[in-house]
Amino acid sequence: MKKGDLEFLLDEIHQLAFLNPFGRERDLCEQRILSLLGWSDSSRRSNPIFTDSFNQVLNWVGVAEKSLLDGSAEGFGTPLARERMNSLAYFSLFHELIDDLDHMIAEDGASSSAPRLLGRIEEGIHRRERIVGGGRSPLWRNPSHLFSCFYQLRRAFLCLFNDIVGESEPIRNLRMRVWESVFTQDMLSYQQWMHESVGRFPTLVLGPSGSGKEIVARAIGLSRFIPYDSVAGTFASRPKDSFRPVNLSALSETLIESELFGHRKGSFTGAIRDHAGIFETAGSHGTVFLDEIGEVPESIQVKLLRLLQSGEFQAIGGDRPSCYEGKIIAATHRDLGAEMRAGRIREDFFYRLCGDQVTTVALRDILASNSGEMEGSVHYICRKLFGDEGAGQLSSRIVDTLCSQVPAGYEWPGNFRELEQAVRNVVVRNEYRPVSRQGSVVSIDRVYEESSVSLEEWNRMYARKAFLNEGSYRAAARRLGVDQRTLKKWAMVAEPVS
Repeated sequence: MKKGDLEFLLDEIHQLAFLNPFGRERDLCEQRILSLLGWSDSSRRSNPIFTDSFNQVLNWVGVAEKSLLDGSAEGFGTPLARERMNSLAYFSLFHELIDDLDHMIAEDGASSSAPRLLGRIEEGIHRRERIVGGGRSPLWRNPSHLFSCFYQLRRAFLCLFNDIVGESEPIRNLRMRVWESVFTQDMLSYQQWMHESVGRFPTLVLGPSGSGKEIVARAIGLSRFIPYDSVAGTFASRPKDSFRPVNLSALSETLIESELFGHRKGSFTGAIRDHAGIFETAGSHGTVFLDEIGEVPESIQVKLLRLLQSGEFQAIGGDRPSCYEGKIIAATHRDLGAEMRAGRIREDFFYRLCGDQVTTVALRDILASNSGEMEGSVHYICRKLFGDEGAGQLSSRIVDTLCSQVPAGYEWPGNFRELEQAVRNVVVRNEYRPVSRQGSVVSIDRVYEESSVSLEEWNRMYARKAFLNEGSYRAAARRLGVDQRTLKKWAMVAEPVS
């Protein structure tokens, strides 16, 4: 290979190694490499690691490494060239370990092969000494840290690719945003020195109700950097144990405080023993997911604000503060700007949360971009409900049933949550009839015109409708301007409006 071609390809591999794998620039970079190698791959790819064309890139990387290692490619002694060769070695070693990393991820980081894999990394670094020698990147100076970086990188890719399903532009953009939430736009700097601080940045997930905000939060939480302890031969935490969700709308104010911060025995009626809150048990590599943050009363906002500012919190009845060093992800379907203007969300609390924001996508927008996404979404839901075998047997039939029964242009107001219930309906009864949002209003009008409905009965129907629309008693009570306990009493005795 000519020196000019090798220099060009080293520059491209340096970019490829640290680009967002779901981004458009990644595609362009790979296409430039393939073009020089005599290949063309103009199609947009949904899986940037396992394609025939990408295998050609990996083959070239092996050829380039060999020529650099055996000395047949001379004249690459400048600092810039050394940096590029470090990136080549990084890229090559990572893909050399893909299968072992996948095995360890399948075992949630508990694989007994981790020490052996670290040994392979040390051997790989030594084997590439001629490339990385005098200009070693900080990543190469600590094999345990490089192991942690590889483990996070592969774990994050698989998590985003497998759980945020689809190939449409909205889904692609969502994956790009989630990847940046984990690694920032400068992944090399992140891996070298930003991973600890960025990993603790709060993230705010916004989007319509039922659009997969918890899936996004889980993907971010499970993709966090976890250091490898070479002495103990294990990672500091198991990813799936570290994600701790709390649905705030389902809890009263006292229960929210106890669930989050804990309480001491005797601190209130019914506190018969000490209780450790979620911030105490999540650990420094944990992620606490606060769902429906827009429902939190101001008293809790103040306490969360203190935690966001300093990491400090105090259990109910406790006499000394504790410290939380993990990550917080919050989510809401509400317009927090409007909530601030209405005085329901503190401005200082909002600005502590909003440094990193991700917005999920409504199902109607995904289907408008690519109607074929319905099949992938239904298959994902079936796999979650029935496993791989069940998904293979059911998903096509369910899609056919939905396409024949759901009106063209239906907007799926309940998003993926509604689609999951539609799948259940088809499995049980082989049908799904969407409920018109206007239908409830017409039904109430008919009840009013055709019967003598008392004000108490009307309140019950209206409370039930508010609960169904808002998704929680607290949100419905706020919408109607009544006490939550009163609304719950009305809604629970009301019959569904028909």
